[in-house]
Amino acid sequence: MRTAPGVALGGGRYRLLRRIAVGGMGEVWEANDDALARAVAVKVLRAEFAGDAGFLERFRTEARNSASLHHPHIAALFDYGEQDGSAYLVMELVVGEPLSDLLEREPVLSPQRLLPVLAQTARGLHAAHLAGVVHRDVKPGNILLARSGKVKITDFGVSLASNQKTMTATGMVMGTAQYLSPEQAVGRPATPLSDLYSLGVVAYEALAGKRPFTGPTAVDIAVAHVNDPVPPLPAAVDRKLAALVLRLLSKEPAERPASGEELAALLDQLVPRTPPSGVAVLVSKPTRAREDRAPARPRTAPAGPGGATAGGTSSAPPSYAPVRRDRGGRSTAPDDRRRRSRHEAPSTRPADGVAARALAWARRLRLPLVVLVLVLVAMLGAALADRLLGAEAAHGTGQIVTDQYPRGGAPDGMIAAVQHRDGAAAPADGTRAAAHDPRSTEVKDA
Repeated sequence: MRTAPGVALGGGRYRLLRRIAVGGMGEVWEANDDALARAVAVKVLRAEFAGDAGFLERFRTEARNSASLHHPHIAALFDYGEQDGSAYLVMELVVGEPLSDLLEREPVLSPQRLLPVLAQTARGLHAAHLAGVVHRDVKPGNILLARSGKVKITDFGVSLASNQKTMTATGMVMGTAQYLSPEQAVGRPATPLSDLYSLGVVAYEALAGKRPFTGPTAVDIAVAHVNDPVPPLPAAVDRKLAALVLRLLSKEPAERPASGEELAALLDQLVPRTPPSGVAVLVSKPTRAREDRAPARPRTAPAGPGGATAGGTSSAPPSYAPVRRDRGGRSTAPDDRRRRSRHEAPSTRPADGVAARALAWARRLRLPLVVLVLVLVAMLGAALADRLLGAEAAHGTGQIVTDQYPRGGAPDGMIAAVQHRDGAAAPADGTRAAAHDPRSTEVKDA
């Protein structure tokens, strides 16, 4: 089957767009699913292997094993088909890059970047192991890193299921020599612990910038995995992390972590903020001050003349007031609290509330009260002045004026004298005449 941009597979449903990678058995293309209008990845058997029954059977095995796996860290399989003596797999398209490309640019990764990748891969492998599938080819090229940071395990081409008939001849080794476990190197069946050994080689490579075992040929490398001790990691690597990697690279499978789940838990302990998804969120731990009391000051001896304590050490007071926290969580100093209390709202006690309202009304009525007081003072002054002026007119030394219209006098309007018992005469209106007044000598003409 010919592969090129624009070639359609599956009856015209999957249209190839561009080639992404080339593997041992197939080519990986980015394609478009015209039926569902989505981007997919299509793995096509290489042209030189077309018509080979053995490779076709391996493609079918990969399809079956991948279809039985459903996990966030395993690339999902959508479809499988055969065309023109060849086969193809339609898989989830992971927008990102394989870990191998990242290690080419950055041979050494920091633990903050590496540990989440290892933890996610361990969880994906554990899901495959629970389904009875051993990957048998764990390496950086089969660990895809999405742009979101999520890891996807891919390429189960040489995987082995528990209920699967073995396709490996006696003495034949499946996998990549640089990441091959010792038990696989000697021809024994691969187990889930073999995948963990391969993941340990990946971790060693990312921390040291090189693989633990190398050689001129694949056989030499496989023999080194079996016989040679693991070279020590650089001294800059954390001791706990280095011990875990060396444990993964143990020659005996029983000395390795028991499962991918246990390995992921151990990696989480090295990065405590790694959530179950495996994506690390490095956030500094917030610190909360004690709210029940202010921090205690160190007690020192009285300072001497030179500003030093009795013990000979300087004990200058701090240049800022001790900080306390209120119920709202805000820190305030004593001076700030006193300054703020002057402008705070009135107290909620009844007496304080009444006094505050009275003071407010007094401030509003200040000018009208002043005007009213001035008016009252003016009226009182006017009344007092009128009384004083009237008294001066009645008792003064000037001439006395007599009313011409008597209130109870004689009928003819004349003033008549009334004889008192003492012989003195008094006016007929009832007023008493003064002692020096002359008696009336007027009589009415006949």
